[in-house]
Amino acid sequence: MARHKEFDEQQALDQAVETFWSGTYASTSTQDLCESTGLSRSSLYNAFSCKADLYQRSLRRYGELKDAERTAYLEHPGTGREALEALLGHVLETQGGSEDRRGCMVINAAVEIGGDDDEVASLTRASLDGFRGVVAQLIARGQDDGSIATTAPAAELATVVHAALNGLQVGARVATDPAAAGRGLQTLMSLL
Repeated sequence: MARHKEFDEQQALDQAVETFWSGTYASTSTQDLCESTGLSRSSLYNAFSCKADLYQRSLRRYGELKDAERTAYLEHPGTGREALEALLGHVLETQGGSEDRRGCMVINAAVEIGGDDDEVASLTRASLDGFRGVVAQLIARGQDDGSIATTAPAAELATVVHAALNGLQVGARVATDPAAAGRGLQTLMSLL
């Protein structure tokens, strides 16, 4: 007879997301994961098979959470510019404003692992593409309502805005001036 799980797998996964997000894949030990999830090694491996599987599932879960968060900005009141600025400001505030400045888990994964793991690369691409798609929709909305210039197609502007935001997030991890990212965002918005 199979034993019933005595833990909430979703809750354990959410704790693993927090642990990987605050560290890196390489620096997060199995012991760290056991401590954060409250699971023994055997329970951890029975539920998630291996550290790589748990990391991939954590990236997937992070992507789901962030996708829901960012798509909500498509319904943000006001102009496309206002909605875009609110989204980008929220990203910088929540990702760079934390005490440990942990940035974006997807950017961290892309930088740390890159294309060395096909599944991680696929998950990071999907998340980055999804975010860029939301940015493109907000830019298109702004172009339609006149609050954003039509000097280039929305998708092309979204690529530049997304790249700049990623750079601001990475820079915020080591910045000595906490307001620098905000000023960078204001400059970026002035170019639209």
